[in-house]
Amino acid sequence: MLAASTTTRGTAQQAQAGSSRASGTGNRTDIRMSFLNRLLSPFKEFGLLSGVLYILDQLCLRQRSRFRVFDYDLMVQPVADKPMAPANLTKSFEVRRIDQDDPLLHHFPPPPEIIADRYRQGSVCLGAFRKGEFVGYQWLQFGPYEEDEVRCTFVPGPANEVVFDYDFYLFPEHRLGLAFVALWDAANAFLRERDISYTASRVSRFNLVSRKSHQHFNWQKTARAVFFTGKRGQLMFCSRAPFVHLSFSTTNRPQLHIDAISGST
Repeated sequence: MLAASTTTRGTAQQAQAGSSRASGTGNRTDIRMSFLNRLLSPFKEFGLLSGVLYILDQLCLRQRSRFRVFDYDLMVQPVADKPMAPANLTKSFEVRRIDQDDPLLHHFPPPPEIIADRYRQGSVCLGAFRKGEFVGYQWLQFGPYEEDEVRCTFVPGPANEVVFDYDFYLFPEHRLGLAFVALWDAANAFLRERDISYTASRVSRFNLVSRKSHQHFNWQKTARAVFFTGKRGQLMFCSRAPFVHLSFSTTNRPQLHIDAISGST
């Protein structure tokens, strides 16, 4: 009986050890697969080149380096001739212009000096409110726009038909509702009143949410531009003129034209 009991315990211990080894092997496999999925994720989401650029930019951010990478699609989209949603669905929203001295500007994510520069350039800010609560905003530039993320001037054209739209922002708690539609409907109405037919913008290839949202507006890609920025220097590659630009001065900015009549995919 003692021998049988000893044998049973030994068999159970061996089975437990085998199970532990199998579990350990499974955990290691899961870890490797998880690491591989994280490594390949940028390439699945952004493609090969943009995936490499995204990883490079993220490494710089983690190292708190001043070196950054920006990968943009330059695009145009038509101003909708009618609202995206029935008026009864967005009637709880109000959209109005936000002036330069409005206290709401203190709640904007960009720093005050950037906001001041936008007004200096003549940009218009539209703010959306739901039952009096500030839910988001959008900027529109009638004419060339001096970008604040990189050193570049975007020139929408023709000037009397196209405006530059940028920094469409909704506060996180309002991103799943109708605020997006209400703000865009109001912006399109604002532009129709001024006989504007298109908006031009630059969309980060790293921002999938923004790219997907623009797809609903029949957007057309006109060019692609990649910027490598450092403490002082900046190197740009673009699929249209001037194609390559190198600068070491804040006043040396390439001009990139975004023309509605030349839109192509």
